Amino acid sequence: MRVLIIGYKNYELGIFNHKQEEVTVLKSFLKMKIIEYIENGAEWFIVQNYPGIDMYAGEVLKDLKEIYDFKYIVLKPFYNYDERFKDEDKLILQEIENEAEFSSYIFKRPYENPSMFKEINRFLTDNSSHALIFYDEESESNLKYIYRHLLEKSSKSDYNIERIQFDDLNDFISYQYDN
Repeated sequence: MRVLIIGYKNYELGIFNHKQEEVTVLKSFLKMKIIEYIENGAEWFIVQNYPGIDMYAGEVLKDLKEIYDFKYIVLKPFYNYDERFKDEDKLILQEIENEAEFSSYIFKRPYENPSMFKEINRFLTDNSSHALIFYDEESESNLKYIYRHLLEKSSKSDYNIERIQFDDLNDFISYQYDN
């Protein structure tokens, strides 16, 4: 089982500082989900290394490698995709990448045009069997494009999608933190 983990960028989640409580909550939630996948046979995880869900998942994967037997891959979209990232984010993403079994660019050139994202989405789904996607249609973003692609792929194959919405996260918070 190869699991693609993808979701909102940090600014789309209202996160602008790594010390915000939301980061701790998201990492705790991701840890729970990743362990579920590992216990159900996941051998590989794929992240793109964007600040946000990708980065928090990468940090969790890096930590869980000490306990569980799995591997993860960092597939960056294209050269210079990270040129506008904060220095703190770049350092964290580099640490995640350094611990990965494999890291590469999907396009080995800089961004050229929007059609590249369609090819990136196709590449990610062609190289995974499952997707854990943080996407809520109430909070639309560019994730809608990969989500639509995932739905199309799953309708034609046995590709599995687990979509996490804000209600799921709120349920987790209520269960974990309010009890």
